[in-house]
Amino acid sequence: MDPGGGRTGVDDRAARLLLTPVLGVIVPNLAGIIDHGHHTAPSLAASYAWFTLVSFITWEGNLRLYLRFQDRTAWLTAPWHRVRLLVGLICLFTVPLVTAGLVAWALVTADPAATSRRVAMAVLLVVSAVIFITHVYETVFLVREWESDRLRGERLQREKVEAELDALRSEVDPHTLFNNLNALSHLVEQGSPRTGAFIEALARSHRYLLEVRGRRLVTVSEELSLLDHFVMLIGIRYGDGLRVELDADPAAARRWLLPPVTLPELLQNVAKHNEISSARPMDVTIRLEGDRLLVLNERRSRPQQAPGTGSGLENLVRRFRLLTGTPARWGVNGTNFIVTLPLLPVGPA
Repeated sequence: MDPGGGRTGVDDRAARLLLTPVLGVIVPNLAGIIDHGHHTAPSLAASYAWFTLVSFITWEGNLRLYLRFQDRTAWLTAPWHRVRLLVGLICLFTVPLVTAGLVAWALVTADPAATSRRVAMAVLLVVSAVIFITHVYETVFLVREWESDRLRGERLQREKVEAELDALRSEVDPHTLFNNLNALSHLVEQGSPRTGAFIEALARSHRYLLEVRGRRLVTVSEELSLLDHFVMLIGIRYGDGLRVELDADPAAARRWLLPPVTLPELLQNVAKHNEISSARPMDVTIRLEGDRLLVLNERRSRPQQAPGTGSGLENLVRRFRLLTGTPARWGVNGTNFIVTLPLLPVGPA
C-alpha cells in the first residue's frame, strides 16, 4: 500500500516526486559541499541524481517509519511521546542515512568542497527539512482526524435522534389508540347508537396515522385539514361538548411544519383531563402566530382523571425538541391551559 496515498489518507505522491529533486539540488548547494568546477557534466548530473535518491529514500523511509509507530491522538494525549518518536527517527534513521550517503558520494567523487563541516551542515539542513515536512503531515493528520471526529459525532447524533424519534413515534399510535379505545368502551357500556359512527371515524383517523407514520414532519395545513376526523371522535362521545375554533391563515399554515399527529394528541389530552358536556361545551382555540402554534382551552379538571399512560405531553415535548431544536411548552394563563408549539419553515422545494 502506498504510504502517501493510502495509509496517510493524503495523496502526497505528486509533492514527493516534485520536492525530492528540489531538495536534492538545494541542500548540497546551501551546504556548499559540491564544487561544480571539479565535475564534468555527466559527473555533475550523476551527483545530483545521487542527492535526489538520498532525498527520496530519506523522505520515504521517514514517512513509512513514522506511520508505523504513530498515534494520531498523541499530540493531544501524550505530546512528549510524539517528540521522542520524531527525535528517535532523526537520530537512528535520518542522520545515519544522510551522512552515509554524502560520505559515500564524497569518497567516490573526491570533491574537495565536501569537508566534514559542510557535510554536517548538509545533514543539519536535511534534518530541518524532515522536521518541517513532519510538521506538515502532522497538521494534515490532525485536521483530518478532527474532521473525521466531527463527522462521526454528527452521524452518531443523527442516529441517536432517529432512534429516539422512532421510539417516540411508536408511542404515539398506541397512545392515541388507547384513548380512543377507552372512549369506545364507554360508548359500548352505554349502548350508544353512535358506536358505529365512532368506529367509522376511528378507522378514518387511523388511516391518516398510517399515512404519516414514516414522515418526520407535516405541514400545519395538513394537520388542520384532517382535524375534523379527530374532533368527530371526541364529539360522538360528548355530543356538542367540544368546539374547535381555528385562527390560522391557510396560506401561512402551508408554510410551517410540525410533527404529525400533534393536534389530535392535544385534543385527546383536553378531552381526557377536563370536564366536557353538551350542557357546558369546551372551547379549544388553535391559533397560528408567526412561527408558533398555540392551543388554548379552559381548565376544568375532572374530579377523577380518566385512565391513560401519562406520557402524552412529555412525548410531545421530546419530539419537538428533537425535530425543531425547541421543546413544546405548556402552562396556565389565568383559567386557560396553553400549549405552545414551535414550528419549522417549509424549506425550498
